[in-house]
Amino acid sequence: MFSKRLNSKKSRVAIICSTILIGASAVFSGVGPATSATRADIDYDFFTALGWTPLAGSLPNLACRDGSYQRAVDSGIKLGVYNAAPYMYTENGKLTGIDYDINIAVLKYIGIKKITNVMLQWPAMIPALVSKRIDVIAGDIHENPGRLKTIAFTTPAWWYGTVLGVTKDNPKNVKTWDDLQKSGVKVGAINGSYTAEFLAKLTPKVALTVFESAETEFQGLLAQKVDVLVEDGPKIGAFNIANPKNTIKVLSTGTNPPPEFQDGDAKFAMRPADCTLIGAYSRALAELRDHGIVTAILSKYGLGDGDNLFMPAYKP
Repeated sequence: MFSKRLNSKKSRVAIICSTILIGASAVFSGVGPATSATRADIDYDFFTALGWTPLAGSLPNLACRDGSYQRAVDSGIKLGVYNAAPYMYTENGKLTGIDYDINIAVLKYIGIKKITNVMLQWPAMIPALVSKRIDVIAGDIHENPGRLKTIAFTTPAWWYGTVLGVTKDNPKNVKTWDDLQKSGVKVGAINGSYTAEFLAKLTPKVALTVFESAETEFQGLLAQKVDVLVEDGPKIGAFNIANPKNTIKVLSTGTNPPPEFQDGDAKFAMRPADCTLIGAYSRALAELRDHGIVTAILSKYGLGDGDNLFMPAYKP
């Protein structure tokens, strides 16, 4: 059923994509050089008054006539992939994971049939994109001012953030991030992570234990070596699927996380010059989110309650 819903849209690809950008069908014709028109920018004051300030420089240049989308349709696309469950990993010799499945759904929607997976270590992703070794960073990547200087981003695919994980009985009654600093509460995090670095600097001091892997971290919680974990929500979801008898409860609502951990929307990245491809990807992601395809994929990996489509601060 999943594939039928996507394949039924293939015949409408050209019409759908032509409506993405100003300029109608000429935008996706792949004909002619890139336009020299001045790019637009966001009216930041307008959105700030409504409760959200967009990241400066985050609107891609959509006034374009490049051939990136048409080239991908004609010749295929190279995805930058890596191993990091549950986002993207190899199982029984095949790539799977949240981000990989979403990318495949996008490509089926926009009619790109030839797909080449280029396996990389995560630090090599941006250099590989810039050097044209790959066309898309297919693992979700967070937008920030430094990255915007060299790469461009699609519309959000889904959201995830840093959550608090406790055992079902939650013996220390941990409810919010403030409880991490309470006397007697033992907190776990991954060694070398930004989370561990952040927690180590807090005052009052956190009783912090660092673990070398997610597996040892989860087992440490279940063995009551710590009372709460500070970890990515999807990692806990993946653990719970693999270990249904030892599920960890996620405190994802009303925990009052610090600002550093509130925004974590997952996007994919491309070269700024490939703006017709960015537009096609973004249109597909919007349709897949709106029609339940992203939710179906998230459900497959234990994240199907709807919390992962919106940042908590803006959830309807």
